[in-house]
Amino acid sequence: MARPEPRKSRNPFGFLKRFEPRFVADVIGELRKVTWPTFAETRYLTIVVAIVAIVMGIFLGALDLGFGWIIEKVFFS
Repeated sequence: MARPEPRKSRNPFGFLKRFEPRFVADVIGELRKVTWPTFAETRYLTIVVAIVAIVMGIFLGALDLGFGWIIEKVFFS
């Protein structure tokens, strides 16, 4: 009686191994083309994003409170 051959575990993503060296080289090549911001630009843009986030949070919070007040007056009073 013949023994069944053990099943070979196949990696479904094994075909990606042949692309790996080219992929890494492409990533490095693209990163060399990037114009990185200076520290001053990064600090300025971080402050702008924080201010916009705070202003939008206050605006949306006020809008939510306003609509909540309107709904309470219309349906529960």
